[in-house]
Parts: sequence; structure tokens; C-alpha cells
Amino acid sequence: MAEDDYTVQKEASRILHSVLLADPRLQIPEFVKAAAWRTSFDVAALQKPFLPSPVKCTESSAALWALLSTFGNAIAEERYGLSEQRVVVNSDVASIFLFSFLLLQVGGKPISDPELRQRYSIYDTTSQFTHWRRLVTNLYPTRDGRWFHLHGGLDSTPCLKMLGLPKHRDLAEEMDAIEGLTEAVQQFDADWLDIEANELWRQAGGICLTPEEYRESAHGKVVADEPLYLLEEFPSEKLPPVPWPQVETKTYRPLEGIKIVDLTRAIAGPTIAKLAALFGATVVRVSNTNLPDLGVVLFESNLGKRDAHVDLKTDEGKKALRQLIEDADVVLDGYRPGALKKLGFSPTYVHEIAKRRGKGIVYARENCYGWKGPWKHRSGWQQISDAVTGIAWLFARMWDLDEPVMPFLPNSDFQTGIVGCIAIMNALDKRAKKGGNYLVSMSLNYLNSFLISLGTQSPEVQQSLREMWPDMKSRHYDDLHRQMRILTRGLPKVAPQLLNPKYFMTTKADLGVADEEMVFVGPAATYETTKLGYESGSCLRGMHEAKWPDE
Repeated sequence: MAEDDYTVQKEASRILHSVLLADPRLQIPEFVKAAAWRTSFDVAALQKPFLPSPVKCTESSAALWALLSTFGNAIAEERYGLSEQRVVVNSDVASIFLFSFLLLQVGGKPISDPELRQRYSIYDTTSQFTHWRRLVTNLYPTRDGRWFHLHGGLDSTPCLKMLGLPKHRDLAEEMDAIEGLTEAVQQFDADWLDIEANELWRQAGGICLTPEEYRESAHGKVVADEPLYLLEEFPSEKLPPVPWPQVETKTYRPLEGIKIVDLTRAIAGPTIAKLAALFGATVVRVSNTNLPDLGVVLFESNLGKRDAHVDLKTDEGKKALRQLIEDADVVLDGYRPGALKKLGFSPTYVHEIAKRRGKGIVYARENCYGWKGPWKHRSGWQQISDAVTGIAWLFARMWDLDEPVMPFLPNSDFQTGIVGCIAIMNALDKRAKKGGNYLVSMSLNYLNSFLISLGTQSPEVQQSLREMWPDMKSRHYDDLHRQMRILTRGLPKVAPQLLNPKYFMTTKADLGVADEEMVFVGPAATYETTKLGYESGSCLRGMHEAKWPDE
């Protein structure tokens, strides 16, 4: 489309209709495609790109929200007879959804408030947020002139040991940590770091590749034709169709009555479950209060969930999880590939539980690299996916830099969350019509490859974004935390409309203070009759028993 005619809404509509709905690999049912004419994009939202990104974050997020809400609308029609219901997707909200945890307020305080920080710091059991340990997760030059993204995950100690560095250093300035880590990483070649980190220390990490280099890599070639998600059916005579649950409802949300066991941490997996709760599902998150977690994210991503402490390395914990699964419709696995299998809860075994009870189950899983290829076993995070798939070099090209720079927001995490909820809806619909067990698989790399396939913003748009956000010109060492500070400072000036109170919702929280309210980013989709929302606010870990609320 001509530059003057380009709008976020037009491009999101193109992606929805000409890319997503037209992709046979996604196995989208005809009745969902037929419902798409009742999905539209809010023209009152900002019409020109405004996020300082060379890739189409807003347009892609809005299109995926449109597909998710279309699926929801089609299911609501079948369940509740809402045959003419329309849904409107707001691309402003689809944008702030991508960094929604930064906009959370609890008890009238922003998430950056020292008192709130003190509360969620209880999850930082490995002291990850000191300068020294936090900045292990960053992009550094290597001895052979390449770039490697280290990642400390929830415990930077293995990475520091690998580099021969102390576990802790008391440093007053971030740049002191950056300089010390840069010096250490530059002692090694990129290939050595890649193998050492991933195969010996089992820590996430990746060489920073261009999009072209990733496509030509051994792994990139194997996954080149993978769709946004994989949906596999396992039919069985023991598993007849499972009708949607009969519920009494005033909200007409499409997933009401569906039970989901949430076995995830970090961002992408919890976002899948959070969205499922928004669309009506009952979600029990299985956590372990003895392990570290991303508290700043968890305060928002636990919206609508119950959270139960379960130690899966004990017989008692395994029994508790099995009892949850025996009455579940969906098991959501966001652990390192193979971790749940080692604990006895592989897709094969969970599907066997379903056969024994005579009711199919959807096993949904999410990882970084995808589900085949030489890197499929590796752990990974959003930053690693952005490094290996070429996103970081696209950001560098936008700013005319000769070093890769990381995105300012966890885009691939949150958009993979939308994809996961779409895939789960699809599988549940197939279970309702055909019976059987299902396996749905998502990955951060699938999302990033999809995003890159949509093309970058035009040179004119990229120039306008550079002019809007001059302070977002970053260096390789500007990690997500450093960049998000600039984003949150600049947002009220560059795009104040994004902070419109109508884009937010309020509910009671259960985060350690009685009668406390939380204000959070609401859904990007608005239906005529269906009312999206959460049954409860966020809660602390381990506040509930490991059982379904109706037991």
C-alpha cells in the first residue's frame, strides 16, 4: 500500500485476512473464518506507527488479538447463540499489552515504587537484580569480532562460573558491571561460548545472527517452514468428542468452564494462561515458593489465576499435579524442553491419563527455538530469540549502527502468549467436535520468524520513529531494563493516548495488603455482549491449595 495510505489498522487487517486466516498450516476452522467479517479495528486508535521498532510490533499484535477475539467470538456463537456479535480490536491496547507489567499500579502505586519492589523482591531468591548479576543477561562482543548474548535466567551463577568471574560484586554503577563483563566475554570466541553455555552449563545464550544468517543456519533451515504454532491430533476410540461445559454465565466468555493447569514461569507461558483466564478459563498455576521467579512480571501475570505451591520433585507434589491433571482440559508446559518429561509428566503420559479417564486433553507447550532442529533442546528467553533470529540486527540497521542492539520490550514473549491462547482455543474446538488428544506447540523463534516475514517498516516510517524517539538510540549493552526506563519516560510525551484510563481495568488484588486494588491494562478486544475480564486479581505464590475451586 502507498505510504500515504498506510495505517496500523489497514496493515493489521491485511495480516489477519491475507496472512493468518489464509495460512492452512494453522488449521483454522471455516466457522472461525466466517466470523472474521464481524471483527474490525478501532479507527480511533493511533493510525501511524509509534513504537520505535523497525518491525511491525503494533500491527502484528493487533492482528493476533483480532484472530484470538475472532476465535472467541466463533466459540461464543456456538456455545451461547451469539450469532451476530461483533468485536472491535484496539491497536493502542494491543501495543501497551506488549509491556503491560510496566504500567501496572497496585494500591495506587506504580510497579517501580520502592514499597512494591520490596514486596516482589521476595521472589528474587538468587539476588538477580544487583548490577553485576542482572547485566550478565546482555549482549557482548567476542574475541572473534562477533556478538554473543549471555543470559543468566533466574540464576546468573553458572554464567559467571563459566567466565571465571565471582558470583557477586558490589558495584555502584551499571557501567562498572558492563565493563567487567565485556572484558571477560571478549576472552572467548562466539562459537566456544555458544557450545559452552548451552551444552555444558545448560544456560541460555546465543550468537547474534542477522536474519539472513539465521535462515542459512542448520537450525534455521530445519524450522524454515514452521507455522506460528503446531497443532497435532491423537485420535482414539477411547476419546469421544467433549462438548463445551454447560455453564450459567452473565459474561458469555468463550472459555468458561475450561480448566487449565499452568506450569510456566517468566513471560510467554504465563501470558498464555493469563489470556485464557481473561477469556473465561479457570487456571491453577503450579509454582514452587522455594524457587526464584520474575516477581515484577508475576504481579501482573497472575491475574485471574489461583496459585498453588507444589514441589514436583517429591512424591506428594507429583500426586498433587496428577490429581489436577485428572480433571483438567489443558496442561500448559513452559519449562525447559524435556524438564516435565524427566519428572514423569511428558505429553505421552498426560495423554495416557486422558485415555484412562475417557476424556481428551490438550497439552500445550512453549519454548524458545522450536520443536525440531539441532537447538530444539536448548533453554531460551526472549532476548536469546531476538538475538539468534536477527531481530537485534534489524534494530541496529534502523539506527545505522554497526553493533546489534536489543529491542526495548519483550515483544516476542507477549505475542507468543497470544499465539498460545489461539492454539489452545483451536485444539479445544477440535476436541469438542472430533474427540481425541491434542498437542499444540509454540516458540519464540516461530513468532520472530513470522514477524520478520511481515517486512520492516518503510524507510520513511523508520525515520519518523527516530525523530519521535531520539533517546532510544541504544548501544549493545543497553539491556531491557535500561531501555524500558527510556520507554516509560518518553511514552507520555510521544504517545499520551496510550495512557488513556479507558484502556485500563481495576480489580481487587491479593498481593499481601488487605483491600488493595490493582489497575492493569485491559483487553485489546471489546465485544457487544461478551464481557472479557478476570474472576480475581493477581495473588502471591502458593496462596491456594492444589485443587480446582469447585472441589
